[in-house]
Amino acid sequence: MKPFILISLIAVELLCAPVAFAEVKAHPPLVFVINSAVNPLLNQAFVNETIETIRRNVYPRRLEVKYAELPEIEEMMEKKTADFYLATSSTVRRFQDIGLRDMVTASSPFSKDPNKSEGSLIIVNAGRKDLNTIDDLKGKKAAGRVTAFGMYLAAMGEVAKAGYNPQQFFSGTSFYGLDRDKIIEDVLTGKADVGILRICYLEDAVNRKVVDPTRLKFINLQPEDEHICLHSTALYPNWSIGSSPNLPAAYVSAVTAALIHQKPTALGIHWSVASDYTELDTLLRALNLGAYQRFSRLWFGRMLHEYKYVLLGAGAMLLLLLTYTYLVSKLVERRTRQLRVSLERENKTFQEAKAANERLLRMQRAGVVGQVSGLIAHELNQPLASIKLYARALQRASEAGTLTEAKMKEVLEEMRADADMASAIVDRVRQYAKGRDSGRQTLALSELAAKSIREFNRQTGSESGIVTCFNSRAIVYVNALEIELCIVNLLRNASEALTKQNIKHPKITVSIFEDAKRAELRICDNGNLSEEKLSLFNEPTQSDKSSGLGLGLQIVRGIVENHGGKISFSRNNVGGLSVLITLPLHEANHGKKAAENAHTNR
Repeated sequence: MKPFILISLIAVELLCAPVAFAEVKAHPPLVFVINSAVNPLLNQAFVNETIETIRRNVYPRRLEVKYAELPEIEEMMEKKTADFYLATSSTVRRFQDIGLRDMVTASSPFSKDPNKSEGSLIIVNAGRKDLNTIDDLKGKKAAGRVTAFGMYLAAMGEVAKAGYNPQQFFSGTSFYGLDRDKIIEDVLTGKADVGILRICYLEDAVNRKVVDPTRLKFINLQPEDEHICLHSTALYPNWSIGSSPNLPAAYVSAVTAALIHQKPTALGIHWSVASDYTELDTLLRALNLGAYQRFSRLWFGRMLHEYKYVLLGAGAMLLLLLTYTYLVSKLVERRTRQLRVSLERENKTFQEAKAANERLLRMQRAGVVGQVSGLIAHELNQPLASIKLYARALQRASEAGTLTEAKMKEVLEEMRADADMASAIVDRVRQYAKGRDSGRQTLALSELAAKSIREFNRQTGSESGIVTCFNSRAIVYVNALEIELCIVNLLRNASEALTKQNIKHPKITVSIFEDAKRAELRICDNGNLSEEKLSLFNEPTQSDKSSGLGLGLQIVRGIVENHGGKISFSRNNVGGLSVLITLPLHEANHGKKAAENAHTNR
């Protein structure tokens, strides 16, 4: 049975193959011609995406893509041997009278209006004091690209506006292909008096460090209210896609709509519809190009009679396209309005959250000041006690008549040093209150933990018997007082919890470890911790104490995270609380550790 089915399928495919071949032969591929100068004027990724958009919307017809220079493109437009064209707006516009239709125009973030995106910049050497206006350029030698719209034709429009004949204005012109840097080089070396660059090319050359703009002077510079790039001419529509009159209207409509909805590039380049060709038509008339050239050869009557139905069809399609564009713009406007309202709502929520966070930070800072004051109180005792002792000694020496000037100077110097020490301690508290950086230093975490344990014992007035397990001398870059505050706070919480739970043999363990990138400090107790109470430690304003505000642990968390670390809470294997603080190792210590590991691996 299976061999019979297989043979049947092969037979059907063999019978269908001639039919498929006939269909392909009856429908030759559509041709898409692209001006070779499109790169880098339009982004290559944008051009590739455009090709794929057209290919999808003419399926099942195949799409053949060709790159060509302008003379070849103009010949294909005349003979109507291609279906789609990607060229400058002036090229597409020149053949409107023989049925070529402009479909879409490129729009970029550099211009506020797609009708005003293309133009020229006229440059001269900054040292040429004799060249300041278009009038001064008459009879000079120029450099540009004769077939390029932005690199020659647009500038010739300004020459025509000044009342000169563009064909006889320059004494000579050096024309180049796509080597635009050569134009700048000729101006700077004096090989050419004036150069004509496409709009935005100067900015690109400056970014590539091809030229220092201070070495150039710009002629007939226009205001920058319509375009962010420097330009010397009127502005015209950007690169456009046109369609041949031989192309069915269904393809024109489908491709136009698809290109308008094509996703913009990362720079914001996208396809839109140009609506104003007034300046461009004025330019073509002044230069006697395109339709105006053909009009001068008495082509108007014959062309109008021969292509009247095509022109009517194009007008209908344009009307349909404009109607569609209007409807799409209204839809976009409504959607934009909805998005604006949504963004305003989100911004309001963000501002409220920001204000609440700032209030919490102020509460935390106030809590830090209060707790830090307890930590540094004993530091103030030492200089104050010394000052008191020195004062009493001076008094006794004075009463005994043994006080000498040298002795007094020595004692006063000591008292001044102790007073400076007390002032420095007070200044540290002020820095906390004002939210300033109180200074960080490189310390061994084990030494800092040992000092914190001694401070805790001093505050509680007893030796608590805290067990330490320091397996590392991890070096960290921290504010010693802040980390000491964290450790003392956690030890106090653990001690109070064990007392509250009436643990017969309370035990607190402080351990220090490190790995390749971080130091770990763990504080464990042997209390009884339920899952419900464990969850409270992860709530920002909850506290296990009936009178607590929950800010103690929040202050600890804020300090640790401000040092680039993390704090976490879990239940240890004896049922008590385990607090883990991780801090990044100091870079020097981290590099040393990595070197030791590499040595061990060898």
